[in-house]
Amino acid sequence: MEVWEATNKVFDVLPLAAVIDKKIFCVHGGIPHPDLCEGLISSINDIPTNLPNPMESNLLAWEVMWNDPIRQDDMDASIEEQLAINDGFIDNFARGTAHMFSAEALNDFLKKNDLSHVIRAHEMKAAGFQIQQHGRLLTVFSSSLYCGASNEAACVLVDNLKIRTIRLDTT
Repeated sequence: MEVWEATNKVFDVLPLAAVIDKKIFCVHGGIPHPDLCEGLISSINDIPTNLPNPMESNLLAWEVMWNDPIRQDDMDASIEEQLAINDGFIDNFARGTAHMFSAEALNDFLKKNDLSHVIRAHEMKAAGFQIQQHGRLLTVFSSSLYCGASNEAACVLVDNLKIRTIRLDTT
């Protein structure tokens, strides 16, 4: 239990996001709702680094950890209407917390911050990764056979604005 607690203390002080090559935003969950930070990544620098309970202490931190892209399969007229009146965000009905964001919200975020892509984790993907939202969002999942599932694992190499996904052979 001591190792578990020590590991969690390290996670409490790790950065919540990073920018690679001044163009690629890397985060665990997703982009934050613009109401929290006017859509500017510089606001993330103001999040305290000791966050033992981010849900209660910092909503912006919670959103970058838990927000997800909306899946095209989930789109219908009602959801499109909600997205249109809420800056491209809706309540995250899949998780019951945070938000889901549209491709339009992602594009607005990228443009406002002069970025080209978002790389995130947070969701298991069968192939270990998935390219979404018009190729500007990459979800990478590095744990194979997650919770007994049959998913593969992947990792990412970014260098000079080139993004390479690498599937890991876990058989």
